[in-house]
Amino acid sequence: MPTLDYIVTPVDAAAHRFRVVLQTDVVPGDTIELALPSWIPGSYVIRDFARHMLSIAAESGGEAIYVQPIDRQRWQCTPGSDHLTVACEFYARDESVRAAFLDDTRGFFNFTSLALRPTGRENDVCRVTLDPPSGISDWQVATTLPAVDVDSRGFGGYEAESYWALIDQPVAMGNAIEYVRFQVRGVPHAFVLLGSHDADTQRLAADLAAVCEAQAAVFDELPAREYLFLAQITANGFGGLEHCESSVLQVPRAALPSRVPAANGESVRSEAYETLLGLCSHEYFHLWNVKRIRPQAVAENDLQSEAYFRDLWAYEGVTSYFDDLGLVRAGLISEQGYLDRLATLATRIDRTPGRHRQSLSQSSFDAWLKFYRPDENTPNAVISYYGKGAQFALGLDLKLRVETDGAVSLDDVMRRAWEVHGREDRPVPEHGLAAIAAEASGLDLDIFTESYLETIIDAPWADWLGYFGIDAMFAPGKDDEAALRGRFGVRTGAGAQPRVSHVFDDTPAQTAGISPQDRLVAIDGIEVGANLVGQLRRYPAGAVVAVHLFRSDELLVRHVTLGRAAAGEWKLRIDENADSAAHARRARWLKNAHSA
Repeated sequence: MPTLDYIVTPVDAAAHRFRVVLQTDVVPGDTIELALPSWIPGSYVIRDFARHMLSIAAESGGEAIYVQPIDRQRWQCTPGSDHLTVACEFYARDESVRAAFLDDTRGFFNFTSLALRPTGRENDVCRVTLDPPSGISDWQVATTLPAVDVDSRGFGGYEAESYWALIDQPVAMGNAIEYVRFQVRGVPHAFVLLGSHDADTQRLAADLAAVCEAQAAVFDELPAREYLFLAQITANGFGGLEHCESSVLQVPRAALPSRVPAANGESVRSEAYETLLGLCSHEYFHLWNVKRIRPQAVAENDLQSEAYFRDLWAYEGVTSYFDDLGLVRAGLISEQGYLDRLATLATRIDRTPGRHRQSLSQSSFDAWLKFYRPDENTPNAVISYYGKGAQFALGLDLKLRVETDGAVSLDDVMRRAWEVHGREDRPVPEHGLAAIAAEASGLDLDIFTESYLETIIDAPWADWLGYFGIDAMFAPGKDDEAALRGRFGVRTGAGAQPRVSHVFDDTPAQTAGISPQDRLVAIDGIEVGANLVGQLRRYPAGAVVAVHLFRSDELLVRHVTLGRAAAGEWKLRIDENADSAAHARRARWLKNAHSA
């Protein structure tokens, strides 16, 4: 059986360089095309990983052969014997979860960043040798790549059943790796701390086990032989990327649960820690939704060009809906805490002008061009398929529960998607999840999905909350952001001369000609300093103020007519006077994934 054999070596940690050697048998005289992915599944933008390639060289039969570039991510060569060796060096200094990183304390990579493949041989078995860094003796390896012959530190031989399986198995290595182990449904799990920390690991294990069980209960099946949360501990980075048996996280050190006990003797669960648990919940839900319930456009893509599709709401939006829902079902946040999160999401969406320009379907399709390349006008042009997709998923779930009298929920739809597509490895065609929802519920959902996916109209999620004993209120907000956003129309940074980062459409600031990157100096001759909102609140609605600002190095003045109201804010509260049936329906929604 033909194989692709890779040797990965952290060849120069100080210079941030990996060396990767590919060896394989070939037919003498055949021209071999070699390719490196241009993007990584789960992050929908062209990243051009080949830009970090420092060198490429090939030999066959002991003779060097010429490697000719075809385009920015493909090369070709013609071996003269039945064996080909290709050696590449890569610069690795990307600290994100998507690429490759190496210094003298740790290393990390996705194979999409380092592993060339001969095109047409993606289904060949891939054998990998992970070498330790030269001159460093205390590193160990963390990966879900199946081990074949490794030493006590994890260096040695691994194997993946195909190239596609290989690139779904990230690798971490370093001198500060700690496993926080727990089990879910008999499957070994671990939160792998990559870096120094002072976390309460016992609390971490217990909370993550509860989160993972809550998400596994949605599908009632856990299709992994193991699962690792590979957590890169950082000062303030935050984010994640899903894989088939792992996820890679960037975790702020301060977000980890503290060992310092609260007054009642329990470990403190901070807001930042709850946010981290939400990230873990999100990436874990992807174990089913995205990694196995896969969009057809992604499944059929060769990673050389974009995979356009209009259903990212069904993958990222639905997952974003279930991430916080998983926390309340796991008992880690209260029902009111969950409603507060829904209200915060709704407020954020309502304050984003881009929702009036871009539908959810457009947001999905345009992800390759707009979502991952934000600029100062992004809030005016784009709506997130994560946030608004989650809100649509909420509306769909509530509609299903209300109109089927509790017989069908979005949980049922996701289990059906798993049974039909995920378990059978049948990629989901475009609009597939909406079709499954209609089939499972027996409802005609065409108008609902067309109205709220293909247009800019918001799904009427709040209209159904009363059925579950929840009051929904919308009024001008009292927070500083609401005042700045509604009465002035900007977002700024901190500092003595706050710099404008965004100017929102159809606001007093935009009308007056204030621009992104302007530095605000004074209002009516009084220095702004760090009290911009406080100054604005001293003026009545409709007041005209003179705003002095620096644009580049030029001092300008703009006259702004202040708005009449702060930006809106949602509040959701449990109605304690609702009847017992409403309370029971809410409990089935928020506490029991199997009883709709």
